[in-house]
Amino acid sequence: MKISIVADFDTVTGFRLAGVREAFVVDSPEDALEKIKHLIKKEDIGIVITTERILDKIRQQVAELMEGKNFPLIVEVPDKDGKIEKKVDPINELIKRAIGVEIKV
Repeated sequence: MKISIVADFDTVTGFRLAGVREAFVVDSPEDALEKIKHLIKKEDIGIVITTERILDKIRQQVAELMEGKNFPLIVEVPDKDGKIEKKVDPINELIKRAIGVEIKV
C-alpha cells in the first residue's frame, strides 16, 4: 500500500524528501477535496496525509466519503505554521473508531 500527501507546497516538499512519491500540491481546500476523492478510489493507497488547516475546512465532506470504509486512513499533520489547538484529538477519534474504545491519557 502506498502513502500519499495532499497539502501545501512546503508540506508536500518535506514529504517528498522523506520518500513519499504520491504527492499533490493544492492551493485550496476545494482542490484538496478533489484530490482526496480521487485517491480514496485507488485501491493501492493506504494512507492519505493532509494538513490540519486543509482538513478542518473539508472534514465533513471527507467523513461522508469515508463512511463505511476502513482504507485509506486519512491522517492530518501540522503545517509549517504549527499545530492547531482542538477540542477533539483526531488520533483518539481514529483509535475509538477502529477498536471501539476511547483512550484517556
